[in-house]
Amino acid sequence: MKIKSLLENDSEHAKAMAKTGYWGAQGAGLIYMAISTKRFLLCKRSRLVEQPGTWGGWGGAIDPGEDPVQAAIREAEEETGVDADMVNIIPLYEFVDPGKFKYYNYLAIVEEEFDVDGNWEVGGFKWFEYGRWPQRLHPGLKLCLDDARSQMLMKRAISST
Repeated sequence: MKIKSLLENDSEHAKAMAKTGYWGAQGAGLIYMAISTKRFLLCKRSRLVEQPGTWGGWGGAIDPGEDPVQAAIREAEEETGVDADMVNIIPLYEFVDPGKFKYYNYLAIVEEEFDVDGNWEVGGFKWFEYGRWPQRLHPGLKLCLDDARSQMLMKRAISST
C-alpha cells in the first residue's frame, strides 16, 4: 500500500512539474541549527536532482494529507537518513510563484550536530556558521537567507539558545 501511495504521489508531483516547472503543487523544507555550535546544516544537491551541485535545505513536495511542517520533517528525515530530535521548528520564509507554486521554509532547532546518511538526492552536507554560506546556493534557499525577516529569526535563534 505504501509503494502504491508513493507512486500516486510521484505521479501527481510529476504532473505539477510538467504544468508549472515545480515538483509538486506545494513544497516544504528546512535547515537545521545545532544549539551546541550555533551552526546550520545545508545539503549539497546530487547530480540526479534539479539544480545539481547547489547548496540548499532538506525538503520537497507536500504529499496529499500533509501540512507543510509534516512534509518538511518527512522530507528532511528521508534525505538525511536521521530522525533528528527537534527542540523547535520555526517558520522562516514562504516563496510564492503566483498561480504556480508555494514553498514553506523552516528552521529546525536540534541540540547537537549530527552526520547525514543521505539518500540519492544528497551529494554532500556541511554545518555552516551563520552568514558564512557556501557559493552556489540553491535559488530558493538564497531567497530565504537574503530575506530580512528570516535573518532576524535566525539571529534570534542563535542568541536565545
